[in-house]
Amino acid sequence: MTALATTGAVVLGSSVAQAQTKAPKGNTEPPVASKASPDSYGPREMFAIVDADGSLKRGLHAVSAARLGLGTYEVIFVRDVRRGAYLATPGGHGYAGIPLPAAVSVIGRATDPRGVLVYTTSMQGDPQDTAFHVLVLCPDGYA
Repeated sequence: MTALATTGAVVLGSSVAQAQTKAPKGNTEPPVASKASPDSYGPREMFAIVDADGSLKRGLHAVSAARLGLGTYEVIFVRDVRRGAYLATPGGHGYAGIPLPAAVSVIGRATDPRGVLVYTTSMQGDPQDTAFHVLVLCPDGYA
């Protein structure tokens, strides 16, 4: 029994030695320090309710909204939203009436890192002024 244990230890020891002599895979370069710097730790959740004329009716951490053209809107928030997720849906700001059926698309604003562009169209794809809700969710710390 002692011989088996000793033999097992030798086999185990030799396989460990063989594993240590194999060339490492993957990242073999030395680590490089990060150059990323934190954004101001602003709010993570932000939203805006915007009327068809581009007026900001209410919101959370929304600074402004404007109608830029037929079916094209800009919404500005208090922090950099470039790494956030944008969700938009047609919808009014009150309790009266039924919103027009519409499609809404949203993308980051190229000229302002705190802004998003919202495009509203009819169900046929024609630009249409429509009230909408937009929600922005951002990661902590970095823009």
